[in-house]
Amino acid sequence: MSDKEIKNNNTTTKYKIPFVKFMPIAAVISSILFIASICIFAQKIKSGNFNLSIDFAGGVELNVKIDNPQVINIAEIRALYSNFGEETINIQELEGEENINSFLLRFRGSNEESDRAMKVLYDNYGEDKVSLIGSSIISGVVSADNLKLAFILIVIAWIIIMIYIAIRFNHRYALPAIITLIHNVVIVFGIITFLNKEFSILVLSSILTLIGYTINDIIVVFDRIRENFDSHKPFKEIVNSSLNNVVGRTVMTSVSTLLAAGSIMIWGGSILYDFAFTFFCGVVIGTYASNFIASGLLILFMKGKKD
Repeated sequence: MSDKEIKNNNTTTKYKIPFVKFMPIAAVISSILFIASICIFAQKIKSGNFNLSIDFAGGVELNVKIDNPQVINIAEIRALYSNFGEETINIQELEGEENINSFLLRFRGSNEESDRAMKVLYDNYGEDKVSLIGSSIISGVVSADNLKLAFILIVIAWIIIMIYIAIRFNHRYALPAIITLIHNVVIVFGIITFLNKEFSILVLSSILTLIGYTINDIIVVFDRIRENFDSHKPFKEIVNSSLNNVVGRTVMTSVSTLLAAGSIMIWGGSILYDFAFTFFCGVVIGTYASNFIASGLLILFMKGKKD
């Protein structure tokens, strides 16, 4: 065994990264990011500038079909609405042979904006060539209910994960895990709010996916800590060696996930961009938090404990 290798119970690792040494610095950084995220979020809510999609803010959805001999590229439709005004229009291309040149336009607004949106197509393709297949208006009441449901789903996910961790390990492991998850979600919310990204169903899906991804990372770390536990050794030493045991796996998993998310951001189109961007940020924060925040909290909660 080389002088770079250390032995932890029955597990050998070639890394000697002083994770525990950097945990106080990580705690300060996380505290600043956490407080800043809450302040940004509160300011946006207070000013009424929080960027909600029509699923959560209410709006209009138009299903249109254009009678054209050639297939119309969705980029062409998006270019038509680039100067539509303050309202951001979300445009999706419907799939299937029967839906050739069929598009779904979604935006915040009223019937007046619907008429304006349709006029753009009429002016470019001719009124006789554009058909309005269907339209729907999502009311403020329905969108408010959707927003409440979104936050309820996140809280339910936290509770279920907390119960799972408590059963699999013990309650002292559960609290650091749930605090880390809250830390991750709040900071990701802070980033997308600061950048004025639209909070949509896709972004919510990304956050729920992120919660599952992060807890998997935390479980891997906690499982190794429990595996390496030795009542005759300082707990900080056990945590540090355990983190070194799994750092290779953590880096490989995170890099491969970031490459996948980055690919979607680049080639997935504007519809999936916010989903991939949210997940990308969440993976970076989650990887950092699993190693420094969750483990640091566990050290704090396990002080003087022998199990």
